[in-house]
Amino acid sequence: MSRANVKDKRKAQLIAAALDSIAKRGLMETTITHISKGAGMSRGIINFYFTSKEMMLRETLKTLIDEYETEWGEALAKAGDDGRARLDVLIGAHFSKKLCSARRLNVMSAFWGHAATQPAYRNQLEAADQKIETAFTEALAHTLGSSLEESKHAATQLHALIRGLWLNFMLNPQDTSRETLAAECISFIDRLTGAPVRIVANNAVLPPVPAPQLVELKKPKAKAKPKASAEPQQLDIEDLFGNIR
Repeated sequence: MSRANVKDKRKAQLIAAALDSIAKRGLMETTITHISKGAGMSRGIINFYFTSKEMMLRETLKTLIDEYETEWGEALAKAGDDGRARLDVLIGAHFSKKLCSARRLNVMSAFWGHAATQPAYRNQLEAADQKIETAFTEALAHTLGSSLEESKHAATQLHALIRGLWLNFMLNPQDTSRETLAAECISFIDRLTGAPVRIVANNAVLPPVPAPQLVELKKPKAKAKPKASAEPQQLDIEDLFGNIR
């Protein structure tokens, strides 16, 4: 094995060890010692491949983003030019076992949590968000027959829905199926396109519910107003005070 291959292999081992440590301990609690022990290497080896722990963490995030973009990018390439087919494969990729796993989402959540105070993480994540939202926008515009500007809002909503469902899976991986979460996104798109909504219940997707038939309601006949008496009735003074004791 060449030196370059050995270097790449060791670098990949260190990043894998960093991922394991972040999944177990979180981002701030992970140390160089944790990573070196997890990779079975000395601390000096880590310093040889990365100038600091921070640079290693940035490289770890880059690895996660590269895997993410490769997964949905390859799926998109197979979908052809049909907008709805592209949306379906993009959603399927987001809820595949590779991208939708409790371990991976736990690590991503750690980076998301620190992005507000770490510009380097924020820049990496925002660039990745822009790419996927562009893909969503183009597919939605083709499907809905709308402009890119109009479809951009729907793409942002779809992306936010996926993030929320990812969080749901991360917190309840044993009680939540990926298929059910993907079906929620499909139902969202059905609402946008005007298609019958497929209701999700008990981890199963039910067939579309037929649209209810509209029934024309008959307007009730107006009641006849009582005729006014021709002569006003006169009240007897005893009628007014007769009940007073």
